[in-house]
Amino acid sequence: MRVAKPNELKTHAMPILTARVSESELAKWFPVRFQQITDPQEAAESSKAALIKLDAGDYFVLYYGEISKQLMLRIPEASDAAAFLNALFREVPLPRRRILW
Repeated sequence: MRVAKPNELKTHAMPILTARVSESELAKWFPVRFQQITDPQEAAESSKAALIKLDAGDYFVLYYGEISKQLMLRIPEASDAAAFLNALFREVPLPRRRILW
């Protein structure tokens, strides 16, 4: 997994998964550099975000709400959601019980 450059994602990204995780779990499972988002038009709360590329080649955008402790993953519209989730769970040990939707 690595941080991708902003110009690597060329399409709109749609929400695929929301989960509740602690800040330490976020850092452990997603060991990338995040950008702070403080503009209320971009996020409902103070958040971190990153464009990430999995080792399998899939891109996704991760937003993490610092108050709610919720992460949201967004994938490109043309992506196969099932294939993406399989690749994600092979690389990230996110417990299924943490998934909200």
